[in-house]
Amino acid sequence: MSYLVLARKWRPKSFDELVGQATVVRTLKNAIASGRIGHAFLFSGARGVGKTTTARLLARALNCGKTDGPTPDACGECPSCTEIAAGTSLDVQEIDGATHNGVEQVRELRDSARYNPARDRFKIWIIDEVHMLSTGAFNALLKTLEEPPPRVKFIFATTEYHKIPDTILSRCQQYDFRLIPTREILEHLRTVARGEGVKVTDESLARIARAAEGSVRDGLSLLDQILSFSGEEIRDEDVQALLGLIDRELLLSGARALAEGDSLALVDLVERLSEYGADYRHFVRELILHLREILLVKIAPPESRLLVTLLPEDRARLAPLAQALSEEDLLRFLDILSKTESDLRWAQDPRISLELALIKLAHLRRLMPFAELLARVEQLELGTAPVALPPTTTASRSQGATTPARVASVVAGVASRGDSEASSANDATPVGTSSADALLAQLMELAAARPSLVQPLRGAEAHLDGQTLVLAVHADFVAFAEMHADEYRDLARKALKRAVQVRVVARGGEAESGETAVNEEEARRAKRQAEAAQEPAVQEALDLFGGRIVDVRENEPSR
Repeated sequence: MSYLVLARKWRPKSFDELVGQATVVRTLKNAIASGRIGHAFLFSGARGVGKTTTARLLARALNCGKTDGPTPDACGECPSCTEIAAGTSLDVQEIDGATHNGVEQVRELRDSARYNPARDRFKIWIIDEVHMLSTGAFNALLKTLEEPPPRVKFIFATTEYHKIPDTILSRCQQYDFRLIPTREILEHLRTVARGEGVKVTDESLARIARAAEGSVRDGLSLLDQILSFSGEEIRDEDVQALLGLIDRELLLSGARALAEGDSLALVDLVERLSEYGADYRHFVRELILHLREILLVKIAPPESRLLVTLLPEDRARLAPLAQALSEEDLLRFLDILSKTESDLRWAQDPRISLELALIKLAHLRRLMPFAELLARVEQLELGTAPVALPPTTTASRSQGATTPARVASVVAGVASRGDSEASSANDATPVGTSSADALLAQLMELAAARPSLVQPLRGAEAHLDGQTLVLAVHADFVAFAEMHADEYRDLARKALKRAVQVRVVARGGEAESGETAVNEEEARRAKRQAEAAQEPAVQEALDLFGGRIVDVRENEPSR
Protein backbone atom coordinates (compact mmCIF):
# COMPACT_ATOMS: atom_id res chain seq x y z
CA MET A 1 0.00 0.00 0.00
CA SER A 2 1.37 3.40 -0.96
CA TYR A 3 2.26 5.89 1.75
CA LEU A 4 -0.33 8.57 2.51
CA VAL A 5 1.19 11.88 3.55
CA LEU A 6 0.08 13.42 6.84
CA ALA A 7 -1.68 16.35 5.15
CA ARG A 8 -4.07 13.88 3.44
CA LYS A 9 -4.21 11.31 6.23
CA TRP A 10 -5.22 13.91 8.81
CA ARG A 11 -7.56 15.92 6.57
CA PRO A 12 -10.66 16.93 8.62
CA LYS A 13 -13.65 14.61 8.21
CA SER A 14 -16.20 17.01 9.73
CA PHE A 15 -16.72 20.70 10.27
CA ASP A 16 -15.78 20.33 13.92
CA GLU A 17 -12.29 19.07 12.99
CA LEU A 18 -11.52 22.08 10.79
CA VAL A 19 -8.67 24.09 12.34
CA GLY A 20 -8.81 27.85 12.84
CA GLN A 21 -11.91 28.75 10.76
CA ALA A 22 -14.60 29.01 13.43
CA THR A 23 -16.47 31.87 11.73
CA VAL A 24 -16.75 30.08 8.39
CA VAL A 25 -17.79 26.82 10.05
CA ARG A 26 -20.47 28.47 12.15
CA THR A 27 -21.95 30.33 9.17
CA LEU A 28 -22.09 27.24 6.97
CA LYS A 29 -23.55 24.99 9.68
CA ASN A 30 -26.26 27.54 10.51
CA ALA A 31 -27.08 28.01 6.83
CA ILE A 32 -27.46 24.26 6.33
CA ALA A 33 -29.50 23.79 9.51
CA SER A 34 -31.88 26.62 8.60
CA GLY A 35 -32.17 25.67 4.92
CA ARG A 36 -30.76 29.00 3.72
CA ILE A 37 -28.30 27.40 1.32
CA GLY A 38 -26.96 29.52 -1.50
CA HIS A 39 -26.32 28.24 -4.99
CA ALA A 40 -22.74 29.56 -5.30
CA PHE A 41 -19.96 29.85 -2.73
CA LEU A 42 -16.55 31.51 -3.06
CA PHE A 43 -13.84 30.47 -0.59
CA SER A 44 -10.77 32.75 -0.65
CA GLY A 45 -7.61 32.77 1.43
CA ALA A 46 -3.95 31.79 1.59
CA ARG A 47 -2.64 28.32 0.80
CA GLY A 48 -3.21 25.49 3.21
CA VAL A 49 -5.92 27.11 5.34
CA GLY A 50 -8.76 24.71 4.49
CA LYS A 51 -10.56 26.05 1.41
CA THR A 52 -10.74 22.82 -0.62
CA THR A 53 -11.28 20.74 2.51
CA THR A 54 -14.24 22.93 3.48
CA ALA A 55 -15.64 22.63 -0.05
CA ARG A 56 -15.61 18.83 0.25
CA LEU A 57 -17.15 18.96 3.73
CA LEU A 58 -19.89 21.23 2.40
CA ALA A 59 -20.53 18.84 -0.49
CA ARG A 60 -20.83 15.93 1.95
CA ALA A 61 -23.19 17.91 4.17
CA LEU A 62 -25.43 18.67 1.20
CA ASN A 63 -25.49 15.14 -0.20
CA CYS A 64 -25.25 12.91 2.92
CA GLY A 65 -27.58 9.92 2.37
CA LYS A 66 -28.27 9.19 6.06
CA THR A 67 -30.79 12.03 6.36
CA ASP A 68 -33.75 13.26 4.37
CA GLY A 69 -32.09 16.59 3.63
CA PRO A 70 -28.83 18.51 4.01
CA THR A 71 -27.28 18.17 7.43
CA PRO A 72 -24.38 20.02 9.11
CA ASP A 73 -23.22 16.70 10.61
CA ALA A 74 -22.56 14.35 7.71
CA CYS A 75 -22.21 10.70 8.65
CA GLY A 76 -19.03 10.06 6.67
CA GLU A 77 -20.07 6.44 6.14
CA CYS A 78 -22.74 6.45 3.43
CA PRO A 79 -21.74 5.87 -0.22
CA SER A 80 -22.12 9.56 -1.01
CA CYS A 81 -19.82 10.69 1.83
CA THR A 82 -17.15 8.07 1.14
CA GLU A 83 -17.12 8.75 -2.61
CA ILE A 84 -16.86 12.52 -2.11
CA ALA A 85 -13.97 12.00 0.32
CA ALA A 86 -12.24 9.73 -2.20
CA GLY A 87 -12.96 12.07 -5.14
CA THR A 88 -14.90 9.46 -7.12
CA SER A 89 -18.44 10.79 -6.84
CA LEU A 90 -20.30 11.25 -10.13
CA ASP A 91 -22.39 14.10 -8.75
CA VAL A 92 -19.53 16.06 -7.14
CA GLN A 93 -16.98 17.11 -9.73
CA GLU A 94 -13.75 18.73 -8.58
CA ILE A 95 -12.17 20.77 -11.38
CA ASP A 96 -8.78 22.46 -11.57
CA GLY A 97 -9.30 25.99 -12.88
CA ALA A 98 -5.76 26.16 -14.23
CA THR A 99 -6.30 23.32 -16.74
CA HIS A 100 -10.01 23.81 -17.44
CA ASN A 101 -9.89 27.53 -18.04
CA GLY A 102 -11.27 27.81 -21.57
CA VAL A 103 -14.69 28.69 -22.90
CA GLU A 104 -15.25 25.17 -24.27
CA GLN A 105 -14.80 23.56 -20.85
CA VAL A 106 -17.25 26.01 -19.29
CA ARG A 107 -19.79 25.31 -22.04
CA GLU A 108 -19.53 21.58 -21.33
CA LEU A 109 -20.10 22.30 -17.64
CA ARG A 110 -23.09 24.48 -18.48
CA ASP A 111 -24.63 21.80 -20.70
CA SER A 112 -24.09 19.14 -18.02
CA ALA A 113 -25.86 21.31 -15.45
CA ARG A 114 -29.19 20.81 -17.26
CA TYR A 115 -29.42 17.16 -16.15
CA ASN A 116 -30.45 15.93 -12.72
CA PRO A 117 -27.91 14.29 -10.38
CA ALA A 118 -27.23 10.62 -10.99
CA ARG A 119 -27.92 9.60 -7.39
CA ASP A 120 -27.32 12.35 -4.85
CA ARG A 121 -29.39 15.30 -3.79
CA PHE A 122 -27.33 17.96 -5.63
CA LYS A 123 -24.95 18.13 -8.55
CA ILE A 124 -21.96 20.08 -7.22
CA TRP A 125 -19.00 21.57 -9.05
CA ILE A 126 -15.92 22.45 -7.00
CA ILE A 127 -13.60 24.67 -9.08
CA ASP A 128 -10.20 25.11 -7.42
CA GLU A 129 -8.04 28.14 -8.30
CA VAL A 130 -11.01 29.65 -10.09
CA HIS A 131 -9.08 32.87 -10.74
CA MET A 132 -7.21 31.00 -13.49
CA LEU A 133 -10.30 30.93 -15.73
CA SER A 134 -10.05 33.13 -18.80
CA THR A 135 -12.20 36.20 -19.29
CA GLY A 136 -14.26 34.36 -21.90
CA ALA A 137 -14.78 31.43 -19.53
CA PHE A 138 -16.00 33.75 -16.78
CA ASN A 139 -18.41 35.42 -19.19
CA ALA A 140 -19.73 32.06 -20.38
CA LEU A 141 -20.39 31.09 -16.76
CA LEU A 142 -22.28 34.23 -15.78
CA LYS A 143 -25.82 33.30 -16.73
CA THR A 144 -25.64 29.76 -15.38
CA LEU A 145 -24.05 31.03 -12.16
CA GLU A 146 -26.79 33.61 -11.65
CA GLU A 147 -29.76 31.29 -12.26
CA PRO A 148 -28.60 27.67 -12.05
CA PRO A 149 -31.02 24.72 -12.05
CA PRO A 150 -32.49 24.00 -8.58
CA ARG A 151 -30.27 20.94 -7.96
CA VAL A 152 -26.95 22.54 -8.96
CA LYS A 153 -24.40 24.11 -6.58
CA PHE A 154 -21.09 25.82 -7.35
CA ILE A 155 -18.19 26.03 -4.89
CA PHE A 156 -15.20 28.11 -5.97
CA ALA A 157 -11.82 28.30 -4.21
CA THR A 158 -9.06 30.82 -4.89
CA THR A 159 -5.85 32.18 -3.40
CA GLU A 160 -6.06 35.38 -5.47
CA TYR A 161 -9.39 36.96 -4.70
CA HIS A 162 -8.51 40.23 -6.47
CA LYS A 163 -8.40 38.47 -9.85
CA ILE A 164 -12.05 37.42 -9.72
CA PRO A 165 -14.32 39.68 -11.83
CA ASP A 166 -16.89 41.70 -9.91
CA THR A 167 -19.65 40.12 -12.00
CA ILE A 168 -18.69 36.73 -10.51
CA LEU A 169 -18.24 38.06 -6.97
CA SER A 170 -21.72 39.57 -6.94
CA ARG A 171 -23.26 36.17 -7.73
CA CYS A 172 -21.52 34.25 -4.92
CA GLN A 173 -21.59 34.06 -1.16
CA GLN A 174 -18.04 35.00 -0.19
CA TYR A 175 -16.11 33.43 2.69
CA ASP A 176 -12.69 34.73 3.67
CA PHE A 177 -10.40 32.10 5.21
CA ARG A 178 -7.85 33.59 7.60
CA LEU A 179 -4.31 32.44 8.31
CA ILE A 180 -4.25 29.90 11.13
CA PRO A 181 -2.81 31.26 14.41
CA THR A 182 0.46 29.61 15.44
CA ARG A 183 -0.95 28.34 18.71
CA GLU A 184 -3.74 26.44 16.88
CA ILE A 185 -1.27 24.92 14.43
CA LEU A 186 0.85 23.89 17.43
CA GLU A 187 -2.12 22.13 19.06
CA HIS A 188 -2.97 20.37 15.80
CA LEU A 189 0.62 19.21 15.30
CA ARG A 190 0.67 17.91 18.86
CA THR A 191 -2.50 15.92 18.15
CA VAL A 192 -1.03 14.49 14.94
CA ALA A 193 2.27 13.58 16.62
CA ARG A 194 0.41 11.84 19.42
CA GLY A 195 -1.74 9.95 16.91
CA GLU A 196 1.33 8.87 14.91
CA GLY A 197 3.20 7.78 18.04
CA VAL A 198 6.02 10.25 17.43
CA LYS A 199 8.25 11.49 20.27
CA VAL A 200 8.85 15.19 19.85
CA THR A 201 9.37 18.11 22.23
CA ASP A 202 7.05 21.08 22.49
CA GLU A 203 9.91 23.35 21.43
CA SER A 204 10.34 21.47 18.16
CA LEU A 205 6.60 21.55 17.49
CA ALA A 206 6.56 25.29 18.23
CA ARG A 207 9.37 25.85 15.72
CA ILE A 208 7.51 23.85 13.08
CA ALA A 209 4.32 25.79 13.79
CA ARG A 210 6.13 29.11 13.40
CA ALA A 211 7.77 27.93 10.17
CA ALA A 212 4.34 26.99 8.79
CA GLU A 213 3.43 30.71 8.70
CA GLY A 214 -0.31 30.21 9.16
CA SER A 215 -0.73 27.18 6.88
CA VAL A 216 -1.78 23.87 8.44
CA ARG A 217 -0.82 21.96 5.30
CA ASP A 218 2.68 23.50 5.36
CA GLY A 219 3.05 22.52 9.00
CA LEU A 220 2.04 18.91 8.32
CA SER A 221 4.33 18.75 5.28
CA LEU A 222 7.27 19.97 7.39
CA LEU A 223 6.48 17.43 10.09
CA ASP A 224 6.30 14.71 7.43
CA GLN A 225 9.70 15.75 6.08
CA ILE A 226 11.28 15.80 9.54
CA LEU A 227 9.87 12.32 10.27
CA SER A 228 11.60 11.05 7.14
CA PHE A 229 14.86 12.52 8.46
CA SER A 230 14.60 11.60 12.15
CA GLY A 231 12.37 8.55 12.36
CA GLU A 232 9.96 8.08 15.24
CA GLU A 233 11.90 10.32 17.64
CA ILE A 234 12.46 13.92 16.62
CA ARG A 235 15.31 15.81 18.27
CA ASP A 236 15.53 19.60 18.48
CA GLU A 237 18.82 19.50 16.56
CA ASP A 238 17.13 17.68 13.68
CA VAL A 239 14.42 20.32 13.39
CA GLN A 240 17.02 23.07 13.51
CA ALA A 241 19.19 21.46 10.84
CA LEU A 242 16.37 20.53 8.48
CA LEU A 243 14.52 23.85 8.67
CA GLY A 244 17.74 25.88 8.49
CA LEU A 245 16.90 27.60 11.76
CA ILE A 246 19.41 29.65 13.72
CA ASP A 247 20.47 28.17 17.04
CA ARG A 248 18.55 29.94 19.80
CA GLU A 249 21.77 30.24 21.79
CA LEU A 250 23.19 32.42 19.01
CA LEU A 251 20.08 34.58 19.10
CA LEU A 252 20.33 34.90 22.87
CA SER A 253 24.00 35.83 22.58
CA GLY A 254 23.14 38.48 20.02
CA ALA A 255 20.37 39.94 22.18
CA ARG A 256 22.68 40.04 25.24
CA ALA A 257 25.42 41.78 23.23
CA LEU A 258 22.90 44.39 22.05
CA ALA A 259 21.70 44.96 25.62
CA GLU A 260 25.30 45.41 26.81
CA GLY A 261 26.39 47.49 23.80
CA ASP A 262 29.23 45.02 23.18
CA SER A 263 30.38 45.65 19.61
CA LEU A 264 33.15 43.04 19.76
CA ALA A 265 30.71 40.31 20.80
CA LEU A 266 28.45 41.20 17.86
CA VAL A 267 31.32 41.01 15.37
CA ASP A 268 32.31 37.66 16.88
CA LEU A 269 28.68 36.51 16.47
CA VAL A 270 28.83 37.27 12.75
CA GLU A 271 32.08 35.27 12.57
CA ARG A 272 30.32 32.31 14.17
CA LEU A 273 27.48 32.64 11.67
CA SER A 274 30.03 32.59 8.87
CA GLU A 275 31.62 29.41 10.22
CA TYR A 276 28.18 27.89 10.64
CA GLY A 277 27.35 28.71 7.01
CA ALA A 278 24.14 30.54 7.96
CA ASP A 279 22.22 32.79 5.62
CA TYR A 280 22.67 36.35 6.94
CA ARG A 281 19.19 37.45 5.85
CA HIS A 282 17.68 34.43 7.54
CA PHE A 283 19.60 35.28 10.71
CA VAL A 284 18.24 38.83 10.66
CA ARG A 285 14.69 37.50 10.27
CA GLU A 286 15.21 35.11 13.17
CA LEU A 287 16.69 37.92 15.29
CA ILE A 288 13.66 40.10 14.53
CA LEU A 289 11.35 37.32 15.75
CA HIS A 290 13.57 36.83 18.81
CA LEU A 291 13.46 40.54 19.72
CA ARG A 292 9.69 40.47 19.20
CA GLU A 293 9.47 37.67 21.75
CA ILE A 294 11.49 39.80 24.19
CA LEU A 295 9.10 42.70 23.55
CA LEU A 296 6.09 40.46 24.22
CA VAL A 297 7.65 39.19 27.46
CA LYS A 298 8.20 42.81 28.50
CA ILE A 299 4.73 44.21 27.75
CA ALA A 300 2.41 41.21 28.16
CA PRO A 301 1.31 39.70 31.49
CA PRO A 302 2.38 36.08 32.09
CA GLU A 303 -1.13 34.74 31.45
CA SER A 304 -1.52 36.55 28.12
CA ARG A 305 -2.43 34.48 25.07
CA LEU A 306 0.36 36.30 23.22
CA LEU A 307 2.85 34.13 25.10
CA VAL A 308 1.18 30.78 24.39
CA THR A 309 3.86 29.68 21.90
CA LEU A 310 6.67 30.55 24.33
CA LEU A 311 7.73 27.74 26.61
CA PRO A 312 8.20 28.54 30.33
CA GLU A 313 11.97 28.00 30.12
CA ASP A 314 12.15 30.40 27.15
CA ARG A 315 10.28 33.06 29.09
CA ALA A 316 12.69 32.62 32.00
CA ARG A 317 15.69 33.14 29.71
CA LEU A 318 14.15 36.18 28.01
CA ALA A 319 13.00 37.89 31.23
CA PRO A 320 16.44 39.44 32.11
CA LEU A 321 16.76 40.82 28.59
CA ALA A 322 13.24 42.25 28.78
CA GLN A 323 14.22 44.07 31.98
CA ALA A 324 17.50 45.37 30.52
CA LEU A 325 15.95 46.76 27.33
CA SER A 326 13.28 49.43 27.15
CA GLU A 327 10.38 49.35 24.73
CA GLU A 328 12.02 52.23 22.84
CA ASP A 329 15.26 50.24 22.52
CA LEU A 330 13.43 47.23 21.12
CA LEU A 331 11.37 49.29 18.70
CA ARG A 332 14.50 50.99 17.36
CA PHE A 333 16.22 47.61 17.02
CA LEU A 334 13.28 46.13 15.13
CA ASP A 335 13.03 49.13 12.84
CA ILE A 336 16.71 49.06 11.85
CA LEU A 337 16.80 45.28 11.49
CA SER A 338 13.75 45.35 9.20
CA LYS A 339 15.56 47.77 6.90
CA THR A 340 18.77 45.73 7.15
CA GLU A 341 16.95 42.54 6.10
CA SER A 342 15.75 44.30 2.97
CA ASP A 343 19.13 45.90 2.24
CA LEU A 344 21.02 42.59 2.54
CA ARG A 345 19.26 41.36 -0.59
CA TRP A 346 21.24 43.83 -2.72
CA ALA A 347 24.38 44.22 -0.60
CA GLN A 348 27.68 43.50 -2.37
CA ASP A 349 29.16 42.18 0.88
CA PRO A 350 26.31 41.02 3.17
CA ARG A 351 28.67 40.19 6.02
CA ILE A 352 30.04 43.73 6.30
CA SER A 353 26.55 45.18 5.98
CA LEU A 354 25.34 42.95 8.82
CA GLU A 355 28.32 43.83 11.03
CA LEU A 356 27.77 47.56 10.49
CA ALA A 357 24.06 47.25 11.27
CA LEU A 358 24.69 45.31 14.52
CA ILE A 359 27.37 47.76 15.68
CA LYS A 360 24.97 50.61 14.95
CA LEU A 361 22.39 48.89 17.15
CA ALA A 362 24.98 48.55 19.93
CA HIS A 363 25.64 52.31 19.83
CA LEU A 364 21.95 53.21 19.85
CA ARG A 365 21.68 52.47 23.55
CA ARG A 366 24.40 55.05 24.27
CA LEU A 367 22.15 57.90 23.23
CA MET A 368 21.55 60.35 26.06
CA PRO A 369 17.90 60.49 27.19
CA PHE A 370 16.37 63.93 26.72
CA ALA A 371 15.47 64.22 30.41
CA GLU A 372 19.13 63.68 31.38
CA LEU A 373 20.27 66.24 28.82
CA LEU A 374 17.84 68.84 30.20
CA ALA A 375 19.10 68.15 33.72
CA ARG A 376 22.65 68.94 32.60
CA VAL A 377 21.46 72.13 30.92
CA GLU A 378 19.69 73.23 34.11
CA GLN A 379 22.89 72.61 36.10
CA LEU A 380 24.83 74.81 33.71
CA GLU A 381 22.22 77.56 33.95
CA LEU A 382 22.33 77.47 37.74
CA GLY A 383 26.13 77.63 37.67
CA THR A 384 26.52 74.40 39.60
CA ALA A 385 29.14 71.80 38.86
CA PRO A 386 27.77 68.88 36.85
CA VAL A 387 27.11 65.89 39.05
CA ALA A 388 27.15 62.25 38.05
CA LEU A 389 23.62 61.18 37.27
CA PRO A 390 22.40 57.65 38.02
CA PRO A 391 22.59 55.13 35.20
CA THR A 392 19.88 55.44 32.62
CA THR A 393 16.85 53.37 33.51
CA THR A 394 13.99 52.11 31.45
CA ALA A 395 11.79 54.83 32.91
CA SER A 396 14.19 57.57 31.92
CA ARG A 397 14.57 56.13 28.45
CA SER A 398 10.83 56.28 27.98
CA GLN A 399 11.22 60.06 27.94
CA GLY A 400 13.03 59.70 24.60
CA ALA A 401 16.69 59.98 23.62
CA THR A 402 18.51 62.76 21.85
CA THR A 403 21.89 63.50 20.39
CA PRO A 404 23.95 66.70 20.15
CA ALA A 405 23.10 66.84 16.46
CA ARG A 406 19.40 67.00 17.28
CA VAL A 407 19.79 69.93 19.68
CA ALA A 408 22.35 71.67 17.51
CA SER A 409 19.99 71.62 14.54
CA VAL A 410 18.42 74.85 15.81
CA VAL A 411 21.79 76.58 15.57
CA ALA A 412 23.33 77.33 12.17
CA GLY A 413 26.90 77.01 13.43
CA VAL A 414 28.61 75.63 16.54
CA ALA A 415 31.92 76.79 17.98
CA SER A 416 33.39 74.39 20.54
CA ARG A 417 34.99 75.45 23.79
CA GLY A 418 36.66 73.68 26.69
CA ASP A 419 34.93 72.52 29.83
CA SER A 420 36.95 74.98 31.90
CA GLU A 421 35.65 77.87 29.78
CA ALA A 422 32.06 76.64 30.14
CA SER A 423 32.34 76.54 33.94
CA SER A 424 34.11 79.91 34.18
CA ALA A 425 31.57 81.57 31.89
CA ASN A 426 28.86 80.79 34.44
CA ASP A 427 30.74 82.55 37.23
CA ALA A 428 28.75 85.79 37.82
CA THR A 429 31.53 87.51 39.81
CA PRO A 430 33.68 89.79 37.55
CA VAL A 431 37.37 89.05 37.84
CA GLY A 432 40.11 91.37 36.45
CA THR A 433 40.21 95.11 35.52
CA SER A 434 37.27 97.48 35.76
CA SER A 435 38.65 100.29 33.60
CA ALA A 436 37.95 100.54 29.86
CA ASP A 437 41.61 100.92 28.96
CA ALA A 438 42.67 97.93 31.03
CA LEU A 439 39.78 95.89 29.58
CA LEU A 440 40.85 96.74 26.02
CA ALA A 441 44.45 95.90 26.88
CA GLN A 442 43.35 92.54 28.27
CA LEU A 443 41.29 91.83 25.13
CA MET A 444 44.28 92.70 22.92
CA GLU A 445 46.50 90.44 25.00
CA LEU A 446 44.09 87.54 24.71
CA ALA A 447 43.85 88.13 20.94
CA ALA A 448 47.62 88.43 20.45
CA ALA A 449 47.66 85.22 18.46
CA ARG A 450 45.24 86.79 15.96
CA PRO A 451 46.69 90.12 14.75
CA SER A 452 43.65 90.72 12.56
CA LEU A 453 41.48 90.83 15.71
CA VAL A 454 43.89 93.16 17.51
CA GLN A 455 43.95 95.84 14.78
CA PRO A 456 40.33 97.09 15.28
CA LEU A 457 40.93 97.34 19.05
CA ARG A 458 43.76 99.87 18.64
CA GLY A 459 42.27 103.26 19.36
CA ALA A 460 38.88 101.75 20.19
CA GLU A 461 36.73 102.50 23.20
CA ALA A 462 34.82 100.03 25.35
CA HIS A 463 32.22 100.13 28.09
CA LEU A 464 29.70 97.75 29.66
CA ASP A 465 25.98 98.32 29.10
CA GLY A 466 24.39 95.81 31.47
CA GLN A 467 25.26 92.39 30.07
CA THR A 468 26.53 93.84 26.78
CA LEU A 469 30.08 94.98 26.01
CA VAL A 470 29.92 97.91 23.57
CA LEU A 471 33.00 98.23 21.35
CA ALA A 472 33.33 101.60 19.57
CA VAL A 473 35.85 101.05 16.74
CA HIS A 474 36.99 103.18 13.83
CA ALA A 475 34.41 103.34 11.03
CA ASP A 476 36.77 101.46 8.68
CA PHE A 477 36.77 98.43 11.01
CA VAL A 478 33.05 98.30 11.85
CA ALA A 479 32.15 95.71 9.20
CA PHE A 480 35.14 93.51 10.07
CA ALA A 481 34.49 93.71 13.83
CA GLU A 482 30.80 92.84 13.39
CA MET A 483 31.77 89.84 11.29
CA HIS A 484 33.95 88.59 14.18
CA ALA A 485 31.66 89.71 17.02
CA ASP A 486 31.34 86.16 18.32
CA GLU A 487 35.12 85.90 18.70
CA TYR A 488 35.25 89.19 20.60
CA ARG A 489 32.44 87.82 22.77
CA ASP A 490 34.54 84.77 23.68
CA LEU A 491 37.51 87.00 24.50
CA ALA A 492 35.31 89.21 26.68
CA ARG A 493 33.97 86.19 28.55
CA LYS A 494 37.51 85.11 29.33
CA ALA A 495 38.45 88.59 30.49
CA LEU A 496 35.34 89.28 32.60
CA LYS A 497 34.85 85.70 33.80
CA ARG A 498 31.15 85.80 32.95
CA ALA A 499 28.86 85.58 29.95
CA VAL A 500 28.35 88.81 28.00
CA GLN A 501 27.16 89.86 24.57
CA VAL A 502 29.16 92.15 22.24
CA ARG A 503 27.82 95.04 20.18
CA VAL A 504 30.05 96.89 17.69
CA VAL A 505 29.45 100.55 16.84
CA ALA A 506 31.34 103.21 14.88
CA ARG A 507 33.45 105.55 16.97
CA GLY A 508 32.73 109.27 16.89
CA GLY A 509 29.59 111.08 15.74
CA GLU A 510 27.57 107.88 15.57
CA ALA A 511 25.05 106.81 18.16
CA GLU A 512 26.52 104.04 20.25
CA SER A 513 23.33 102.11 19.91
CA GLY A 514 24.79 100.85 16.66
CA GLU A 515 21.51 101.07 14.74
CA THR A 516 22.91 103.71 12.35
CA ALA A 517 26.13 101.76 11.84
CA VAL A 518 24.39 99.07 9.83
CA ASN A 519 22.02 99.17 6.97
CA GLU A 520 18.40 98.10 7.17
CA GLU A 521 19.11 94.50 6.20
CA GLU A 522 21.74 94.16 8.92
CA ALA A 523 19.32 95.64 11.44
CA ARG A 524 16.66 93.11 10.49
CA ARG A 525 19.18 90.31 10.71
CA ALA A 526 20.29 91.44 14.16
CA LYS A 527 16.65 91.58 15.27
CA ARG A 528 16.00 88.03 14.06
CA GLN A 529 19.07 86.78 15.85
CA ALA A 530 18.01 88.50 19.05
CA GLU A 531 14.55 86.94 18.84
CA ALA A 532 16.01 83.52 18.16
CA ALA A 533 18.36 83.87 21.13
CA GLN A 534 15.30 84.22 23.38
CA GLU A 535 14.00 80.79 22.40
CA PRO A 536 14.53 78.33 25.29
CA ALA A 537 15.77 75.53 23.02
CA VAL A 538 18.28 77.84 21.35
CA GLN A 539 19.47 79.17 24.71
CA GLU A 540 20.01 75.63 26.00
CA ALA A 541 21.95 74.68 22.89
CA LEU A 542 24.11 77.83 23.01
CA ASP A 543 24.96 77.34 26.68
CA LEU A 544 25.50 73.60 26.44
CA PHE A 545 27.69 73.56 23.34
CA GLY A 546 29.23 77.03 23.43
CA GLY A 547 27.55 77.81 20.13
CA ARG A 548 26.71 81.00 18.33
CA ILE A 549 23.88 82.04 16.06
CA VAL A 550 25.31 82.63 12.61
CA ASP A 551 22.06 83.28 10.78
CA VAL A 552 18.32 82.89 11.14
CA ARG A 553 16.35 81.91 8.10
CA GLU A 554 12.59 82.16 7.80
CA ASN A 555 10.76 79.13 6.43
CA GLU A 556 9.25 79.60 3.01
CA PRO A 557 5.46 79.30 3.01
CA SER A 558 4.23 75.94 1.78
CA ARG A 559 2.58 75.94 -1.59
